[in-house]
Amino acid sequence: MSLPVTRRAGASVLLVLLTPFTAHAGMTMPVFTQIAQARLQVLSFFLILYLALAFIYQRIWNSLTKDFPKLPRVRYRGALGILAVCGLFMYVVLTMIAATRELMTPGAWARSGMLYKLREPERDPKPWLDTARRNSLERLRGVLWRYSQQHGGAFPASRDQPDIPAGEWTSIDPNGLPLVYVSGLKPDVGKDVLAYEPGSFGPARFALLSDGEIVQMAEDELTQRIQKRIEDMDTTAQKQTAHE
Repeated sequence: MSLPVTRRAGASVLLVLLTPFTAHAGMTMPVFTQIAQARLQVLSFFLILYLALAFIYQRIWNSLTKDFPKLPRVRYRGALGILAVCGLFMYVVLTMIAATRELMTPGAWARSGMLYKLREPERDPKPWLDTARRNSLERLRGVLWRYSQQHGGAFPASRDQPDIPAGEWTSIDPNGLPLVYVSGLKPDVGKDVLAYEPGSFGPARFALLSDGEIVQMAEDELTQRIQKRIEDMDTTAQKQTAHE
């Protein structure tokens, strides 16, 4: 028995639609760029994942109604809405975390794909990075000067003082290396090196002086000034010993 005309026509149309054709004679065919295709693929993946998670959430929630009869059952549309609200809430929380992180370490984070990572001082020498490096010393300057006001005009004897949290000594080095501290100085007296960046920052480092100024100096100059400071301390100690 032959198929009705409508069914045969429908089968013919379906066959035509499923049969691949090759365009000839310079026919134009609008296509997406590779970037647009990649973005569409990502969006379609997350859309399918979102729909699947909504279905899973609905099934899990409704399964709880067997043990907790007072819980209302959730329709699929309601599950989609709940996931949307939760997603917006998580987005706000993550934005607040990212903003707080940037305020605490300005300019220290760089975008790497979809995530962020700490910048490496030697491999990423940019102006904003110098600002972030100076900010770490400015923060330490405020801490040390407040400490001196509370302790009779004296700086801490070492970085292990319980009055100063360990995080205040941290530089923006990706490995979390602390700033180097030189003890035995007094605030606003001389221009000796009080604190400076560790060796991971390369041949040019920022240093905090005892008069509160923050300068950038070469590694050789920094070493010479530190060595001179040690020699002066030894000379002073020998004079005191001889006087006694």
